[in-house]
Amino acid sequence: MESKQSNIVTLNETKLFYKFAVPNILSLVLLSSAGIVDAIFIGRYVDEISLAAVNTANPVYSFIWGLSMMIMIGGAVAAGKYFGEKNIKAANEVFTNSIIAVFLVSVVLSVLIFLFADNIIRLIGGSEKTTPIAVTYLQTILPFIVFTTIGYGLSVFARVDGFPMLASLALIMGALTNIILDAIFIAVLKMGVAGAAYATGISFIVSFLILFIHFARKKGNLRITLQLRNFSHIIKTSYNGLSEFLNEISVGITMALFNIIMMKYAQEEGVAAFTAINYIMWLGNMVNYGAADTLNPLISTNYGAGKFDRIKNILKTGAFFTLLNGFGIFLTILFFSHELTSLFIKDTSSNAYNISIAFMSYVKWAFFLSGINMVLSSYFTAMLRPKESAVIASLRSLIMPYFMLLLLPKLLEIKGVYLTIPVSEIVTFITALTLFVLSSKFLLKR
Repeated sequence: MESKQSNIVTLNETKLFYKFAVPNILSLVLLSSAGIVDAIFIGRYVDEISLAAVNTANPVYSFIWGLSMMIMIGGAVAAGKYFGEKNIKAANEVFTNSIIAVFLVSVVLSVLIFLFADNIIRLIGGSEKTTPIAVTYLQTILPFIVFTTIGYGLSVFARVDGFPMLASLALIMGALTNIILDAIFIAVLKMGVAGAAYATGISFIVSFLILFIHFARKKGNLRITLQLRNFSHIIKTSYNGLSEFLNEISVGITMALFNIIMMKYAQEEGVAAFTAINYIMWLGNMVNYGAADTLNPLISTNYGAGKFDRIKNILKTGAFFTLLNGFGIFLTILFFSHELTSLFIKDTSSNAYNISIAFMSYVKWAFFLSGINMVLSSYFTAMLRPKESAVIASLRSLIMPYFMLLLLPKLLEIKGVYLTIPVSEIVTFITALTLFVLSSKFLLKR
């Protein structure tokens, strides 16, 4: 097991990046596939109103997911640094504290959201048609949320512990379970959005059990410990994952804002169109995020070991990969926008379908910069610079989209909505590059 940790500070940087990035990207794409597959089955076997309703519900549990990621990723970065310093005991304490904290957060927030689901859905843009359906979906999936928050957290720590393929295997099995159950519950049994929620929830449990069994068998260095000296240490480690929290909660808030604006300009059909766009963007960004997220254990471990030249090379490899991926996504949307949209909206003559095609013609330009922005945010997190990371994450996911949605539609009407995401990525890139240049003399030249 020791060799797995030493590989991070000795293996060729490019090989190291792809060794960790490929399974991590696969894991995140598969994790995202739960919502995407749900949307495809709902769009094709139920109706556009239900598709819009599910998208209305999605921002609600982003708050739970964001807090959980903040705790888990912040803890994983700290554990990676402790591994680099050969302090296994401290890494185990961080691991245990993170699991306990995420469990408490997930349960408490799930109960509160369940109780006030109707009011929350109406607050974030639910209409008379979509609110009852969105509440059904939300209240059905909430009891399962604790399994996905802890399950994803275990996958993050498994990668730090030197088991990237195990993390992928857990999410592969969960994704396959979701696809099979979606086909049974939605297409065959006609259970509608409740069937989608049950399929996704059960898939969460499958992924969780695979990872839980691994750690229970004590296969690696990380394991649950009862020797916890200071639980408050979790606050410090979570602070380093602040950008992940801001990114996730911002995605939820921004999604709600888009839903409200699209409802204003195009009613439920506009929300359904944004739902299709949102899932296409989600899938594309998961590849970029997976590559950026890979930098956390690699850079933090090398940082703990004082390997600053290796950090430079790992960062360059990550940036190049996301740039290449962004170009690939641009070409995919350019040539296959109709095929992508028809996965979610079966009526190709509908207003929702036409809005989705128009929206994609603008959104595709954002992918040239979105990956680089994610890489720089993850880099600052891994280097224990949470403020810079938080600035980048909040700019691209909340601050700029919020102001652009207030400003651009007033000037350009619905085209202003389409331009919001590309403009936000441009401003974020300029800011992120500036922060990187200003901080490089302190971090990369040491």
